[in-house]
Amino acid sequence: MSRKKLNQSERKKIFNKTDGHCAYCGTELEFGKMQIDHIVPISRGGEDDEKNMIAACRSCNHYKSTLFLEEFRSEIEKWHQRLMRDSVTYKNAIRYGVVEHKSKEIVFYFETIQ
Repeated sequence: MSRKKLNQSERKKIFNKTDGHCAYCGTELEFGKMQIDHIVPISRGGEDDEKNMIAACRSCNHYKSTLFLEEFRSEIEKWHQRLMRDSVTYKNAIRYGVVEHKSKEIVFYFETIQ
């Protein structure tokens, strides 16, 4: 299935939905570097229209990939466990007090501005 090619006006409308921030992490985006994410992935039944599109930074867009929002949220919640399991640097940073783990409810930026 070919995806809809967005014009500048459509891209700007999507950019403005989140006031120029990544819908997920909230980082400020440069318009030219913004990526457009399908909230419900097309591969999983989502529509290829503006209602299903949101601005994202490259990192969040790639990490979310074809996940539903709740799956993405769940993956983020597992980061601490994975880093503790897989990263000696992270474990040492915690031991030396350079990094502190905080349990936190994951709330996406776009959820805070609606």
